[in-house]
Amino acid sequence: MTDPAKPSPGEVPDVDYVALRAGQTIGRYEIVSVLGQGGFGITYRARDIQLGREVAIKEYLPSALAVRQDGTTVLPRTTKMADDFGWGRDRFVTEGRTLATLHRVPAIVQVFDFLEANGTAYIVMELLSGETLEDRLKQKGTLTPDEADRILWPLLDGLEQVHAAGFLHRDIKPANILLNAAGDPTLIDFGAAREAMVGRTSAMTAIFTPGYAAAEQMTSAKQGPWTDIYGLAATLYHAIAGKTPPSAFDRMLDDGYEPLARLMPKGFSPGVLAGVDAGLAVAARDRPQSIAGWRPILGMTEAPAADATMMMAKAPPPVAGRQSVLTPDATPSTFMAGPMPKSRTGLWIALAVVLVAALGGGGYYATAMRGPDPEMVRAKAAAEAAEEEKRKFQEEAQNLRAEKEAADQRKAAEDAKLKADQEARQKADADAAAKRQLEDETRRKADAEIAEKKRADDEAQQKAVAEAVAKRKAEEDARKAADDARKAAELVAGQFDYFGKTLMLLSLRNNPAEIRLQGVDVVDEPGLRQAGVNAMAAKPRNLRCRQTDRLTDGTPLYRCLVTKLDAKDPLADIPDSDRVDLALQLVRGGLLLASCDAPRAYADAEDEARGKSLNLWGMIKPVEYRRRCAR
Repeated sequence: MTDPAKPSPGEVPDVDYVALRAGQTIGRYEIVSVLGQGGFGITYRARDIQLGREVAIKEYLPSALAVRQDGTTVLPRTTKMADDFGWGRDRFVTEGRTLATLHRVPAIVQVFDFLEANGTAYIVMELLSGETLEDRLKQKGTLTPDEADRILWPLLDGLEQVHAAGFLHRDIKPANILLNAAGDPTLIDFGAAREAMVGRTSAMTAIFTPGYAAAEQMTSAKQGPWTDIYGLAATLYHAIAGKTPPSAFDRMLDDGYEPLARLMPKGFSPGVLAGVDAGLAVAARDRPQSIAGWRPILGMTEAPAADATMMMAKAPPPVAGRQSVLTPDATPSTFMAGPMPKSRTGLWIALAVVLVAALGGGGYYATAMRGPDPEMVRAKAAAEAAEEEKRKFQEEAQNLRAEKEAADQRKAAEDAKLKADQEARQKADADAAAKRQLEDETRRKADAEIAEKKRADDEAQQKAVAEAVAKRKAEEDARKAADDARKAAELVAGQFDYFGKTLMLLSLRNNPAEIRLQGVDVVDEPGLRQAGVNAMAAKPRNLRCRQTDRLTDGTPLYRCLVTKLDAKDPLADIPDSDRVDLALQLVRGGLLLASCDAPRAYADAEDEARGKSLNLWGMIKPVEYRRRCAR
């Protein structure tokens, strides 16, 4: 059998220049392969060498802020990005530390370990198998009530403990819910650190999956458990209705959302439909504020009255027992006192039950406190209507007999229709089987095309990486050459003319530019300046000045070599080895001071001159000089 990891003869090996290679180790974990790669980091399949088990390892490597060097170490792209990179790494470690404290939490991926190495951080998690809910929905379109029930309640239990730990998921969607063979869910890919990084630096761009992100995730509004509730509600909506809800951003402009309570999909309890609709409220304040506050709505076995006002209380209500999402015939919720009366004569009783539950059970059904209570006004009107209904009760009793006969006729018609539907369904199943076969063939062909495109993309990426490396090296070589050229000697030669405005400025004949000597401070005293002019002009001299540095304002600094007083013509031909350092001679003669950052030779010459107690030093103010150098 051919080893798929070994390239065939003539084939270019597949090399990922960003991810760690198979066989590399992180602590006690050995890399096996890459599972996934995104803008925030890389996920690997790895083996725990000590325990002999396979794990998943998530590496912090935001591509906008960092690069990998020498195949292992992760470094910030620039010094300016170092703070943002380090700040995000701390958030990533905090995320791993928090998740590691959650042991045996239902439906939440288990974190075994977190560590820092290679200049970055890693989170070690359990390695799960199965398919995502996104893949399941692509195959089936929707979930049955039983399948939705198997997903909903474990996720509620797990998220409630995550929120209790002060943590949010922030990216709940079908692609982040993994289903095992039995259909049990596990929530993966927590994005708290990633969300924090997007808010911290402009180098990283927030990416939201349309339809699953709450409105506050697109703004600077506060996020909380209600944000995860929106993502889970959007995921349930997709699983029940077979389509993704409209984007929260679009809904803020023109809300085209179709409530499940209006679609009324068959088999789902009214509480689940109302709960999903409540969890998908655009404004965060209109959603349940916690998982505990969401459960009573999801667990209702009867839908609320059409004109009832549903408001979400800030304080979570008492946690109700887990309720089924199957049919209204399931176990009644503790949130309702019993089934709603079939006749409108029971409207007042039903409203009274709702009001009692609202006032004593958490405040989910409440009204504004300003002016007359709208619910009480409606309740009063309902009571009056109930009295009217009571008077009509006898009339309705007579109509019941006629309705029963009509119901029998309808049942016979429904039985006939059911038989016809069954026959049509059998034919549709046969057609669907043929269609699935065609779709499978089409999918296999598309997969082959995708694999070929991925191979071409990988080759193009490798080529681009190689070109980028070559380009970066060429740029560095060019920059070094430019630096070398800038630092190259700039030779100024000519006959000495006179000192300029200060003793450290020198002029050459036929050269308009003044030369600033290196490493000297001016003894700014007219008598000394004139003494220097007279001494240097006593006999023709020849200078050679070589640029050594620049001041912060761009002014060039020079080290000048001058011919000695006893030099013989031609002065310009005298080699540098027979010349003396002009600035050093002036410092030694007391005409200039060695500057605070002057070469060692200048400072030594100044000390020597001071020790000789030359008369010129008597005119210097040492206190001022020391003050200047102390800055």
